[in-house]
Amino acid sequence: MVHIRIWAGVCLVFALTAHPGVSLGVGLDAQRLITCKAVELLPDAIAPLFRLHIDELQERAVEPDTAWLRDKTLRDRLTWHRTAMDIEADEQTLQARMSAARGFPYDRAAAKRLYGRMGKRASGELIWVIEDYFTQLTEAFRDGQESDVIRTAGYLMHFAADTSSPFNASANHEGKLTGNLHLGRVTLGHPHYAHRTVAARFAGELVRRNRSRYDDSITMSSGDYDPVNEPAGRARAALLVSLSVLDQVTAADAELIRLMNVGTGEELLARADEYYQLLDERCGALCVERLRDGAVFAGNLVAGAWIAGGQPSIDQIRARTTAQPQEVPEPTVSQAAPGPWWTEVPSPGRPIRSAQNKMEDAAVALGIFHLVMFRS
Repeated sequence: MVHIRIWAGVCLVFALTAHPGVSLGVGLDAQRLITCKAVELLPDAIAPLFRLHIDELQERAVEPDTAWLRDKTLRDRLTWHRTAMDIEADEQTLQARMSAARGFPYDRAAAKRLYGRMGKRASGELIWVIEDYFTQLTEAFRDGQESDVIRTAGYLMHFAADTSSPFNASANHEGKLTGNLHLGRVTLGHPHYAHRTVAARFAGELVRRNRSRYDDSITMSSGDYDPVNEPAGRARAALLVSLSVLDQVTAADAELIRLMNVGTGEELLARADEYYQLLDERCGALCVERLRDGAVFAGNLVAGAWIAGGQPSIDQIRARTTAQPQEVPEPTVSQAAPGPWWTEVPSPGRPIRSAQNKMEDAAVALGIFHLVMFRS
């Protein structure tokens, strides 16, 4: 039994670290901040439903960057978080980047063909993933149950938030093409993971360190309310705005790395507080602007789907849930309760464990694994 538990722990660690080089989008703190701010923009007719389920909504919004990574069947979704609109840029300048992006295909199939011609077959479908989830949320509002609405809205908000990062609009999604410090293929749980790329530093760790202050500085207004009725077009526009500031971020990061004379993960980690304070001074206002735009887009996507779905009242949505209870299948091995921590799987009826919980579990499993290996 002990050997089984050890092996299960090692399997979980592998699942969490199976894609060390993947840059998924904005950080978890940014996802949660954007989700909460987006709810503030929703009309009074449905906002109370989302406020009531705000905890589950936030967990659903981070699920594509957490629970989905543990499911081997979902690994084809790893490129859903970006669209390399500047893939045809002949040089890494703002003018070349934006010129290429404006000529990027509007059609999903055409974009895939372009990626193939450029030798980058998996360079992202974020624009059309947003369109797909907008359609699904519209259907959930029209005839789905309460849980369907919250789950699908959370996913849609996640991908809306992804448009707020300039790196998710670019082939330079890790900063390699501009020569920014890259710490290699480090895995989740590694001390350098949060700082591994300029994208992770800007859209992840910078937000984590300043989340409360950034949150307080973002105010949603009635003037932001502009429900989406053409999600692909609005997603494209959002990515173009994000892309236009990419060079500001890469330049600021490169300047700080040069001034601080750091060239390794150990050197950056030793001076991380100094680096992020300076990055905040140079790019903090820009980061807040990106977060706010992400929240406005996310809120207007949900509002637009609600309108397209017939503007049902909260009572109407709940009446469907009561009238059409979901069948509860016989529990499988992975669904049986209570069960050990490694058998936990995401399900509509159970909150997803936080990323912090998963990292702690993984650390424990790694410790046990190393202990057994050294003793043997």
